[in-house]
Amino acid sequence: MNRRLFISLLASLPALRVYADSIAYGGVHEAKATRDGLTFRHHHDWSSPKVSPMFGDLAHHDRFLSAANDFSFVELADGDHVLFRSPACALTYLWISPDAQLFVGLSDIKLYNPWQLMVWKRDGSILHREHIDAHVAKLSAPQNLEFAARFPEAAQFLADRYFTYGGATYLDFSILGVPNVIGEEAWKFLAAFMTAHPYGADFRESVTNYIEWFDARNPDVKVERRGADLNLGLRSPSGNPVIIPLERRSATGSL
Repeated sequence: MNRRLFISLLASLPALRVYADSIAYGGVHEAKATRDGLTFRHHHDWSSPKVSPMFGDLAHHDRFLSAANDFSFVELADGDHVLFRSPACALTYLWISPDAQLFVGLSDIKLYNPWQLMVWKRDGSILHREHIDAHVAKLSAPQNLEFAARFPEAAQFLADRYFTYGGATYLDFSILGVPNVIGEEAWKFLAAFMTAHPYGADFRESVTNYIEWFDARNPDVKVERRGADLNLGLRSPSGNPVIIPLERRSATGSL
C-alpha cells in the first residue's frame, strides 16, 4: 500500500482538518464496559504483521470478521459465562444499551482500521458497521453520473461506499490505499467535491493514525427508536449531537 501517494494527495488538497502523526499507531490495547453483571470487553494488537496486508486488501475487509483475524476481538460475558466472542476492528470505547440488547464499539483509530463504528446484538450478530472519516465527497446526480462514465472501474469499486444523509448523496472514499486502486485522476475528481462529513463538521483527523469524531471523554452514547427507525446518538468532539442511522440504506439501495 502506497502511504506516500495517499499523503501527497491529501497535501495537494485545499486546507483540511488534518494534523501530522509522529509515529504509526500500534501495540496492544483493551477496552471494557459493564452493566448489570454483563461485561463487554475488547482486545486488539495492532502490532500484528497481519493487520496491514489485511487492510490493504480493500475489496475484502470482511476478512476482519473471519477466523483470519486473530489479533482483535470483542467478547460478551454474563458472569463467567461467555455469550459470544467475535472478531472485530480496533475499538477504543465500548457501551452497553440500558436494555442490554445492543453492544456498541467506537474507535478513533484510523490506521489500517476498516470501521470506526460497530454494533452487535446480544446473540453476537452484527447490526451495523461503518467506516467514518472527517471528509467525504458530496455528489449531485449529474456529478455521480459523470464519475461513473469517466471512471467506471473506480465507480464499481466504490459502489458500496455511497450513503445518503439529510437528502444528499455522499461517497466515503478518502481511505488509505484507495488512490492506488482507483487511480490518481479518479481520486482527484472526487477530491474536488470533498466536504466535511455530514455527521459532524467538527470531525478532525491525523494524516494516517487517528480520526476524532466523538467526544472521547464523554461520548454520551444512546440508542433512539423513532417508529421503524433505529438511530445511534452521541456527542461530537465539540459536544454537538451526532445522529447515525443504524440501518441506513445507501444511495445504491443496499443496507
